[in-house]
Amino acid sequence: MADGYVLRHAVDEIQVGRAYRTDLGDVDGLVESIRTVGLLHPIVVSKAGWLISGLRRLEAVRRLGWREVDVWVAAKVSDRLQRALAVRDENSLRKDLNPIEAAALYNELKELYAEEAGRRQASTRFGAERAGTDGSVDSTEPLDARVQAARAITGRDSHGMLEQVLELQRLVADDATPAWLRAQVQDGLAGIGVDGKVNGRYLAITTARARHELEQAAVDETQPAAARDVAKAELERLAVLRSPQAVAQAAKRATQRVHQVADGVSRRVSAEAAAVQRLAASLKKHYGWWDLVDPDTVAEHLTAEQWDLLTSTWAATERFMRETVAARERRTTDAGG
Repeated sequence: MADGYVLRHAVDEIQVGRAYRTDLGDVDGLVESIRTVGLLHPIVVSKAGWLISGLRRLEAVRRLGWREVDVWVAAKVSDRLQRALAVRDENSLRKDLNPIEAAALYNELKELYAEEAGRRQASTRFGAERAGTDGSVDSTEPLDARVQAARAITGRDSHGMLEQVLELQRLVADDATPAWLRAQVQDGLAGIGVDGKVNGRYLAITTARARHELEQAAVDETQPAAARDVAKAELERLAVLRSPQAVAQAAKRATQRVHQVADGVSRRVSAEAAAVQRLAASLKKHYGWWDLVDPDTVAEHLTAEQWDLLTSTWAATERFMRETVAARERRTTDAGG
């Protein structure tokens, strides 16, 4: 999607469909910036000359009387998106697109906006010395690519709904999605294509997915006991909730808590295992030390303080071994059942 190139384009041949941004902000400041340091961020257009991004910059160069301007041509723009960008009547576009179609165009345009934001950042870094430190380039913060793309396609900030559609589509495409869930998602997407209702189906599907994960975690013997207990408790909490929105949000938080508990136990177990490995490495390193020194020599030359250290080490080692042997025997008994 990043394919594109820069070329000189006649300003009056850049075609503008619906204005995605009615409040252009301080265009006068941008005009002065471009007059002083030039256009640091090329306007983005499709191959057919339809404006994708840069309405403020286009207005500024028009006011400056420029006949030509550098543009970034986004080479891989689908015909469907170009037609959407060319629509001047917002209502006709809304009638023409169902949420499935709108999500596809939104996703394509969102990537284009994100790429343009990256180019703006890069050109700002390299153009900072020319622009000075007062931010005299087009310093108005661009909208979130998701918001910008959603407004361009649907005329409003519908990115939440469109992202829900995309998430459902990703579930269908994911090989790891269980067959029962994939079938439910496919049915949901088919319904969305018919009546355009997204949120209710999305909540039902994500809740079913989270509830299934909790039910699996509650009986999974490979999970830490603490994680199983949390999963059981969360399922009981979900059972008393009635609002689909509340259930979906609680189910999502519940699965996160189970993962956090399981991860915490795993980290603790990993830390304990690492400590045992360090002990084993130390024993291996010093194994056979008793063969290196004659006991009579030790008895003759040890100071009183050193003798206390040796005897306390002996006593602590004996105690440690008794406790370790007992623990090992208990584990053997428990495993045998």
